[in-house]
Amino acid sequence: MTLDQLRAFVAIVEHGSIRAGARSLGIAQSGLTQQLRRLEHSLGTTLFVRASSGVVLTDHGHTLLARARIILGECHRAEQEFSHLKGELSGSISVGASSEACARLVPAALQQLRWAYPKVQVHLASGPSAALLSGIREGRLDFAVTLVSQASDMSDLSSTKMGDSRPAILCRRGHPLADATSIQALAQAQWINTRPLGPSGTPSNRLGDWFAAHGMAKPNVAVTVDSLLDTLKLVAETDYLFLGPGFVVEDGTFTRELKALALREPIPHADISLVQRTAVPLAPAARVFAAMLLSLNHGRDARRDGAAPNP
Repeated sequence: MTLDQLRAFVAIVEHGSIRAGARSLGIAQSGLTQQLRRLEHSLGTTLFVRASSGVVLTDHGHTLLARARIILGECHRAEQEFSHLKGELSGSISVGASSEACARLVPAALQQLRWAYPKVQVHLASGPSAALLSGIREGRLDFAVTLVSQASDMSDLSSTKMGDSRPAILCRRGHPLADATSIQALAQAQWINTRPLGPSGTPSNRLGDWFAAHGMAKPNVAVTVDSLLDTLKLVAETDYLFLGPGFVVEDGTFTRELKALALREPIPHADISLVQRTAVPLAPAARVFAAMLLSLNHGRDARRDGAAPNP
């Protein structure tokens, strides 16, 4: 097994076919096919099966993919370390950010990074907390700024709290439940969620935990949607409710279309935290960006705590 073979394997997975994978690597299709055959021969197994839509991973292929991404990610980080030792901060980093974190915490740090280190390229990945934590474990993300709760699986991850989540129950203006003041009024509502309700205490199950805490049956989750923008569009045009980040009706973006319900019952707590793998240090560029995020967040908190109260 060689690094070139692993790069060939991952390229085929990410681009969906041998032809597209070869094009992404700038090599001949026959050369990529040979790399794949040598890899399969060295492992004594088949990694792909052909399908009408391209190629499909076998079970053994799925097992290798997670390892291959970690190995290639660590090679990339090692290259960045030695580039940094030569006095240059460059390369690319992949950072996960939940919608609330991306809106509230990331923009200022991203601007600072681009000004100080213009050769560093940043890819921002969004999505539910569970997906971002998986991305860290699989080596696809350097770190993430996302929701963490008491039941989140953090066995191999470390986290630094950056703030409290500010969730809200969102609905379209003119919704029949727009004036509801208690969770009891929402018992028959239909909901949008980022994922099917998960284990108790996890960020994806805050809605279910909230209902359970008040002795109510599970909420009716009619639709699950990954994209926050798509979710908000659906909420604005339907009678679905959404437990989402309150900032979307605070900054004016969706104020005309959406409103937050004024309910008596508080929504279960979750922290916005910077999360990384415990046993693997961040590469230089990721380390600098993480430090900027933490520093800017600390400065924001200090300004807020020191602000004079409004008369």
